[in-house]
Amino acid sequence: MTLGQHDESGFRLGWRGIRYPGMSIDDLWLAVGKAPDGTWWFDAYFIGRVTLRGGAPRAAAFAQWLLTPPPEVQYEKEFILVHGEPQCRSRQIADGTRLTIEILMGREEAGGPEYLQVLPSGETPRQGIAFEVCAPLECQPVPRADLEAAAARLLTISAPERPDVSA
Repeated sequence: MTLGQHDESGFRLGWRGIRYPGMSIDDLWLAVGKAPDGTWWFDAYFIGRVTLRGGAPRAAAFAQWLLTPPPEVQYEKEFILVHGEPQCRSRQIADGTRLTIEILMGREEAGGPEYLQVLPSGETPRQGIAFEVCAPLECQPVPRADLEAAAARLLTISAPERPDVSA
């Protein structure tokens, strides 16, 4: 897994893996960032870029969640990054779709490697049909040090700007 890749607008967690059982190995990713116009976004390999309506406070809360030290025992925790938010201008998501993105992190056995999964769900705009992606995702172990470096960078980027009082 290649974690911690980032530029001035956010960070990207990337890995090589299989989207769904039986498919080929591919480049997969999870990213949170800030566009030049100040709009915050979320992106993942099968979702595409969508608006992160909570903006900097939501990005900061996500970074703090990622920075929480994990227990060494078996565990699983979740973070709802996007919650029922109507989307527009996404190439993969129909305009008006109410999208929820849950990030799941855990450890299958005490002392074992951590994993991270992206679980989208929502409701389509026209028929009001609910959907949930339930396919198992094959993820490589998450290197904790790289994850913490990426989360710390996101926390720095999402911090509110302080006015210069030195003048």
